[in-house]
Amino acid sequence: MRKWIALLLAALLALPAAACTRREPAGEEGDYLLYGLAGEKEAAGGDAIQAVPVDLSLPEDASVTEVAQALMERLCQGAGEVSSPLPENVTLNSIRIQGRRAYVDFSVRYAALTGIDLSLADYCVTLTLTQIEEITAVSITAAGRELPYRATQVLMEQDVLLSGMTDIIETVEVTLYFSGEDGALVPEARTLELYEGQSVAESLMAALLEGPREDELTALLPENFVINGVWVEGRTCYLSLSARTLERLPESAEDQEQILASIAWSIYSMEGVDELRLLVDGQESNLFGQIPLDAYAIRPETSGEP
Repeated sequence: MRKWIALLLAALLALPAAACTRREPAGEEGDYLLYGLAGEKEAAGGDAIQAVPVDLSLPEDASVTEVAQALMERLCQGAGEVSSPLPENVTLNSIRIQGRRAYVDFSVRYAALTGIDLSLADYCVTLTLTQIEEITAVSITAAGRELPYRATQVLMEQDVLLSGMTDIIETVEVTLYFSGEDGALVPEARTLELYEGQSVAESLMAALLEGPREDELTALLPENFVINGVWVEGRTCYLSLSARTLERLPESAEDQEQILASIAWSIYSMEGVDELRLLVDGQESNLFGQIPLDAYAIRPETSGEP
């Protein structure tokens, strides 16, 4: 699983199953569970994270976004015997749901978290939100910016369930494209391990961001390249980016085109994907930086390979 999980094993290995196991909404005692930090006495015994039922006092027809927002606002405050894992005075700026992912933006003080404190906060946010049936992944930003020292910007329930780290539900063969020693695109075969709630497209883009496994190859995506979302509908793959991310691309049109080609040909290695569409700040766009998407909008069998 993710490399950052290893940083938490020493601190959380003693957690009881109830503290790191997905549970259904709390029912009579409260609407949902809130995951927070245990008190000093409990934490000394190993319970670093605890879940308590909370009553959100929402109408029965409340939307998924309304439920998620209420949970995050309560997490900022803490509830009962659990305290908030967030720094003092952190507030929720916004939350939106796209597909099955929740995009959570806290105020800038969230970025002050590092190391185990950041991981614990990410744990609590992810576990609290993924108990909602419609949410399987979470992305967290601070004042609209991702935290570059995370190993991944997409957090999933299985990333924080120590007991479920080996529950691979499927493996998929894909081909990722990186830069070779001569600067040309070079394919690297990769077996993706999918866990419950993970899509092939999300796993593929995460692998592309992580970079090649062969020493002679070089990753093309910049370190601060942030993917807002990627999903497949029918035979079309949609890649959602922010205008800010595109502004961080290299200035050279040649470099921009090589990055786009790396993304496109990697995506087309997924079975059943014939088209690629780009969304910038939620709006469909035909430009990747300076490069028109047209030459890469169709699977390579009809548009030519790199």
